[in-house]
Amino acid sequence: MSKFKLPPISPLLGSTFATYFKTLSNGRISSGYYLKTFLTSLIILAGIPFRWYEELYYHFIIRKNKKIKDPVFIIGHWRSGTTYLHQVLAQDHKMGYVTTYQTVFPHYLYSKFLFLRFMKAQMPEKRPGDNVRLVAKNPQEDEFALSNINPYTYYQFMYFPEEYQSFYKRFIRFEKNPSFLERWKADYRKMIIKACYNTGGDIPVLKNPCNTGRINTLLEMYPNAKFVHIVRNPVVVFLSSKKFFIELLPTLWFHQVDEKYIEDMIFDVYEWLVKDLLELKKQIPEGNFVELRFEEFEEDPVLHLEKLYMQLGIPDFQETRPKFEKYIQNMAGYRKNKYQVIEEKTIRKIFDRWGFAMDLWNYELPDNLTIVKKEAVPNE
Repeated sequence: MSKFKLPPISPLLGSTFATYFKTLSNGRISSGYYLKTFLTSLIILAGIPFRWYEELYYHFIIRKNKKIKDPVFIIGHWRSGTTYLHQVLAQDHKMGYVTTYQTVFPHYLYSKFLFLRFMKAQMPEKRPGDNVRLVAKNPQEDEFALSNINPYTYYQFMYFPEEYQSFYKRFIRFEKNPSFLERWKADYRKMIIKACYNTGGDIPVLKNPCNTGRINTLLEMYPNAKFVHIVRNPVVVFLSSKKFFIELLPTLWFHQVDEKYIEDMIFDVYEWLVKDLLELKKQIPEGNFVELRFEEFEEDPVLHLEKLYMQLGIPDFQETRPKFEKYIQNMAGYRKNKYQVIEEKTIRKIFDRWGFAMDLWNYELPDNLTIVKKEAVPNE
């Protein structure tokens, strides 16, 4: 039996009025999305008493009782394998993480008994663009949670894709108007503490592609933070990112853009993130940065996890090893998207724009890809 579906509601339904309306002011809302914005505002209004109670609960209990250790930040462009690494690391009971539920309802952790039922009734079984299951208690990207906490997050581009260039400068590099940076830091710290309280771990493990360009800001907050950068063949990253965003963005945006626009966005943001990473990682203290190749990690996850724990000084790997092995075994049947063809003009553009990254990480055109003048066979 199919789930009952409400009319279109934005994932911003878990935010506050101030955050929601400030977010809406960041871009252009097409007339076809007026109902969506109105219904979302009604749900936000209904949640006010629960948010007030949570603020009191956080102030008197969570903030005073939860101590956290140096965070582990998983960074890398979307579709580089960050999700898989994040989910594997979350099997360690020492790790605290932002859950899928917290990304939608970051102000309602204490009221989860009520809002979780609503969320489960509306949440799709799998994430748009790939075959990753969506489970409320599983780890998720914290940038989604931040979007419901304050309006200074890069994921504003998912609602207003026409503004992605401006949002990158404002909310990743924190250029133009740095006055809101201190609020962003305060909200991020609070979100991390609540995440650890919610999941029981005291080592925050956070997966967020946007943080690839925020290393300097994160080091200001956590000088001894650990960073794990995962890389994947840029050709596969492009094909996977295109499929992912083409399927995800229409479920979120308040105005539409075409496929060509999404392609240009991917080319720009990948280049910006990688070049920012290469410059900013020089600030990371020695021993606090590890780089993984997704292809090698996928081949033998346990081996690379053991090396990762050793390099970053995370204790008790052998104690947690059985949990890692069990999770990896359970994921053995996961079916990844496959990419068989690529247009000639696209591969030329990849090597032109991202050739520096291909050279840096020693990647070549995958053997299983066929180059065509115009794509004739759809990728799965």
